[in-house]
Amino acid sequence: MASRLDTLDQSFNWRSKKVEWPVTTITSQGLSGVIACETKVAWVNPNTGDFSYRGIPIQELAGKATFEEVAYLLVEGKPWKEHPEKYKSFCQKLHSVRQMPVEVLQILASQPVTTHPTRLLRALISALGCYEMQNKDTRDGHHIWGDVWIISQVVALVGHIARFRKGLKPMITDYRQSLARDMLYMILNKKPSLEQEKLLNLLWVLYADHGLDAPTFTGLVVGCTKADPYYNIVAGLSALRGPLVGGAVEGVIQMLVGLRDANVARAWTEGMITKGFRIPGFGRRIHSQPDPRVDILRGILPEYAKTTEQQLLLEVSTTIEDTASAYLNPKGVYVNLNYYSALLFHYLSVEPEMVTCFYAIGRMAGLVARVREYLTTNRLFRPRERYIGKRDQSYTIIGKR
Repeated sequence: MASRLDTLDQSFNWRSKKVEWPVTTITSQGLSGVIACETKVAWVNPNTGDFSYRGIPIQELAGKATFEEVAYLLVEGKPWKEHPEKYKSFCQKLHSVRQMPVEVLQILASQPVTTHPTRLLRALISALGCYEMQNKDTRDGHHIWGDVWIISQVVALVGHIARFRKGLKPMITDYRQSLARDMLYMILNKKPSLEQEKLLNLLWVLYADHGLDAPTFTGLVVGCTKADPYYNIVAGLSALRGPLVGGAVEGVIQMLVGLRDANVARAWTEGMITKGFRIPGFGRRIHSQPDPRVDILRGILPEYAKTTEQQLLLEVSTTIEDTASAYLNPKGVYVNLNYYSALLFHYLSVEPEMVTCFYAIGRMAGLVARVREYLTTNRLFRPRERYIGKRDQSYTIIGKR
């Protein structure tokens, strides 16, 4: 019996250089269920919800591995302990390129402070690409994917944007510190605790990859043209910003902060469901199973809710989940990663508008890994469309209408 996920006719060969017309492959809007490529980077099992990086369950990495270790695993394909010297070199690359050109920081300083952080990040990545690729642009930019500095450059840019929005001056990043610790130093303007560093590492690890979501697929489409990474990251960030993807994280924390009371939260949730409105932080596109990453965050939330305000927000969030789940779980709709990660980012003093940028940092690891992998057997993405419009129409010139 065929799997419910099978969307291709058994005789169809997606590697074939010749496609017979008309194409009889079963498709749907959004290419739902269609196989676009093969990968060894990560796997989300749509039947069970199981989630793994390079075959290692996410539960074994969360809270134990740093973001650098997981980035190395995804990009290089092996645990760092198997190649300690290569891992050391990998980290040195990441940590040594975080100083931004003065001209890029001047562009940031010239922008209105009210500009949304994702727009600032998009503009600064484009500007940084002009400086980095000035002497390297051979119109065959795929070679630059051999290096991984773009990951830490995005970290640095997000840190500078966060400081700019708070009215703080640019600071020199400390290449001796981990990416998470240096980022926290930038946004807190003081040395972070080891507990805070551990939490940010965890969040970035959980966001490092999630299959061919819109930003990653956009990255593959741009990458297959052999454009350099700066084009790619701007395109992927543009896909991430939308309220149906990364922008949803921003909506979650705004929702939680706006309610502030468990009783109000319960009544609001019931009203939203009764009226048929979506609740931010619920549902996943590719399958209707509980997200194992949510279980990880749900388990650590109490230890990070220390202040009265944080405990109140935790009570509001659990009330919304409990109330909504009674209605939505039977329909296969569960709370997703964005729901509790938004709350934890808030605990780290990340502004709601900045959360999408922090989400983007984690996803950089998976994006770089997947583009590098795809380029080894690169083939230009060029799907076909099914025409459903009118046929055999005629055109009448203006004078005879």
